[in-house]
Amino acid sequence: MVVDKAGSGPSKPAGDRCPRQREKKNKEQACDGFTIRAMMKNSVVRGPPLAGSQKERPAKPTAFRKFYDRGDFPIAVEHDTIANKIAWKAYLTLALTLIRVLCD
Repeated sequence: MVVDKAGSGPSKPAGDRCPRQREKKNKEQACDGFTIRAMMKNSVVRGPPLAGSQKERPAKPTAFRKFYDRGDFPIAVEHDTIANKIAWKAYLTLALTLIRVLCD
């Protein structure tokens, strides 16, 4: 019979003598909403896709943009801290008076 000497091997605590049980890994499944898989325990529902409303959309060239850039209209946009306003380049009353004088 073989007798182990005290201190001959590494000492193990009493709790490690039992075989370790496998710990279940908590895997989360990504799935779409309103499906059967979404009701499962380890499922994560993905959000809806981006609609693209904040994405910059280039403006198409129009006749108004062409005339405004060329300066054909007697108006301009006045950029203010509160809001953007339309500013007239020429006074309307003066223009209307000249038209009335010329037509008479």
